[in-house]
Amino acid sequence: MTNANIPLHVIFVEAWVRKGDKYLLAKRSLKDDQAAGKWAVPGGKEVNNFQFLTSRSFIRSSGHHVVALSFVADYKSGTAMPLEDQDEIKWVTLEEMKSLLDEHWNDILISLKQAELKD
Repeated sequence: MTNANIPLHVIFVEAWVRKGDKYLLAKRSLKDDQAAGKWAVPGGKEVNNFQFLTSRSFIRSSGHHVVALSFVADYKSGTAMPLEDQDEIKWVTLEEMKSLLDEHWNDILISLKQAELKD
């Protein structure tokens, strides 16, 4: 999809996949037009037990407004592997995330910490 074809508002749904005390992150490809080379929540499947975490909005690098819905999902099975638009993946703790993610993820990290405290 080219930027010209993206609607005025984009709805984005992400799942923070949890495996014990770690979460799955992916490093975006250096060729990606949105946050190239940055760590983010990967796409994927084989998760279960979804729980709503939070919502937020941001402006995409193309200028489009994005509404994001975030969920926490428990890891189910299989081996995590990078997708074609990702250079690397890793399982990290919330503390490790602080050094990998940009400051615009801070609200998510707070929500994840609060969700862990409820469990």
